[in-house]
Amino acid sequence: MIKYTTGNILSANTEAIVNSVNTVGIMGKGVALAFKKAYPDNFEFYKKACDNKSFDIGQLLIYNTGKLMPEYIINFPTKKHWRYPSKIQWVEAGLDELAKQIKAFSIKSIAVPPLGSGNGKLDWKIVKPLIQDKLQSLSDCEVIVYEPGFSIETKTGTKAIQPKLTHARAMLLYLFYKYKAFDYSLNMLVSQKLAYFLQRFGEQLRLRYEKGWYGPFAPNLNKVLVYLNGYYIHYKKEDNSPANTINLDMSKQKEVVDYIKQNISEEQKQKLNDVSLLIDGFETPFSLELLATVDFILKANPEYTPENILENIQNWTHRKKDLMKLYHIQVAVNRLNEFQASFKVVNEKTLRVFKNP
Repeated sequence: MIKYTTGNILSANTEAIVNSVNTVGIMGKGVALAFKKAYPDNFEFYKKACDNKSFDIGQLLIYNTGKLMPEYIINFPTKKHWRYPSKIQWVEAGLDELAKQIKAFSIKSIAVPPLGSGNGKLDWKIVKPLIQDKLQSLSDCEVIVYEPGFSIETKTGTKAIQPKLTHARAMLLYLFYKYKAFDYSLNMLVSQKLAYFLQRFGEQLRLRYEKGWYGPFAPNLNKVLVYLNGYYIHYKKEDNSPANTINLDMSKQKEVVDYIKQNISEEQKQKLNDVSLLIDGFETPFSLELLATVDFILKANPEYTPENILENIQNWTHRKKDLMKLYHIQVAVNRLNEFQASFKVVNEKTLRVFKNP
């Protein structure tokens, strides 16, 4: 199954992400540079192969990130040298190999960039049907193709009206800025999960969370984001997809931090710290979705074992059934157990720690 979208591919909520590269070991600008910063170990892995002349057109370098999502970075050569354009036959050779490796690694979801269509100078009208032809037979894998055209958009020409900060708004913005420091792109999904855990630690945000396609979802959070949009944050308000990127105005960070220092209580500052500690190591969109989903289920069913949680998740959506495995659940339960004393729960149960297989 192939889907098409636009946006920041680094925010993709998939098992694997394809990284367009050359064969000379350079990730100098654009998305490639973003990959280099987000996954420096992958860059070293890739550069070593290039330096050893063991990586060429038609081959893939598959790097295991050690994370839940993405588990794999697939380095896909669309150029020989970064200075020169791509060739359609190079993309075709890589796609043939990609289809084989998706099957070999049993990859259930993968994000694919517009291969060779950016700096590679290939016509997207030719590349798109080629991707479709080569990958459409992968019925067991969700292929999300990121089309050309992603850019950071902010409002210009008019002076934005400064929204009034409240404790709740400032605390949300503070978490957004903290998350940005992890070198991940903030998006709608992530904003929902950060707000969810801030409320779970007892902050009265008045958000009404319900079961959503990507985990617990509060429709009324959108009103807060719309209010802040255009000044503290910038995003396409007509796009409500979970991958819709939220760009922070970094020039406003000091204003938010100063508000936090001067106005909120020590108890509220502790809640912010608790959220940061909780998500440490769970920063990817998938990991946050996993953590919030498991907590949402446990909050209603505190007696559940990981096996019970997995069964519940498998009845939630087909997407979660394919993505979330028992090992993921066990890791999430153990992390949540570390913070149960700080969560605001109705029923307190004796906690049990489940060993990771």
